[in-house]
Amino acid sequence: MKQILSVLFVAVCGATIAASATAQPAELGQEPSARPIDCTTMKDKGRCEALNKSIVACRYKVDDAWRQCMRLTLPVAKFVPPKLRDCTKAHNKELCEANNSALSACASLNTRAELRKCMAAQLPMAMSNRS
Repeated sequence: MKQILSVLFVAVCGATIAASATAQPAELGQEPSARPIDCTTMKDKGRCEALNKSIVACRYKVDDAWRQCMRLTLPVAKFVPPKLRDCTKAHNKELCEANNSALSACASLNTRAELRKCMAAQLPMAMSNRS
């Protein structure tokens, strides 16, 4: 009985090693798991295609080198600043006007993150003037 169990154990171990050996890439230089994205379902097809080009360009890099390569080649999304709102029909006209003044003060910024920071800095001042 012990002999059958030991033979069975050796067979299971051998099958496990064989399966894991076939799962490993044959060469060390094979591409990592990043694959190009299907752009047919994406909203911004231009950004998706640019991302696919970056993935292909950085294909053979790994870990930090891959992240750095993707960060350098990834294009910045186009930013369209929001338009001023019409405050004539607003429920809270003071808040709407404060938002419009903050938008006009932050109109020269180029990214969404910069606009959000500027708006956050502008709106508390407008809200404190209200009280």
